[in-house]
Order: sequence, then structure tokens, then C-alpha cells
Amino acid sequence: MWLTWVALLLQQAADVERFAGTWALTGLRCAPLLFYLWAAMQDGLRLFIWYELILLFYFISSVEAAFAYRGDILSTVGLSLVVIQFTCCMLYIRYRGRELRSSV
Repeated sequence: MWLTWVALLLQQAADVERFAGTWALTGLRCAPLLFYLWAAMQDGLRLFIWYELILLFYFISSVEAAFAYRGDILSTVGLSLVVIQFTCCMLYIRYRGRELRSSV
């Protein structure tokens, strides 16, 4: 999960840099992904659920870019990273939720 998070962060930065974006724009585009660090430190399932909702916005953006720039590898990689990250978070929430429910 960590590797896909770092790769998605780098992909977003490269996507902004490709269109001659500024560092401020890169920071704004990557700031919601930093919410994951807080969710991982707190180990709260609700925070991971909110992080998955944030990932849905990245999914929409990636699908749009994949269809707008056909044949662009960076957009396709971004789309696959978002899907992998979403799946990993969903599975973590599922198994961690079962673990917490069985301990109560």
C-alpha cells in the first residue's frame, strides 16, 4: 500500500510538471494524498474510508486524462495506481474491521 501511495504521489507531481506547472500547483494536487499519512498514523478505519473518497476524485481525474490523451503512458499508469491504491485500502478496511469486531 505504501509503494502505490508513493508512486501515485510521484505520478501526480510528474503530471503537473509535464504541463509546465508550478511547485504550488504540484503541492495543491498532492496535498489530499498526504491525508493518507494521517490516516495511517492514527490507524482509524473512518480515516481510511475518507481517504478512499479522496481517491475517487483522483480516479475521475485519471479516467478523464486517459481518454483525453490517448496513448499517454503517464495517464494510464496514474489510473492503474489509483485502482490499486483503492483496492488495497478497501481490503485493509475489510480485514481490519473484521479484526476489530471479533475483539469486541
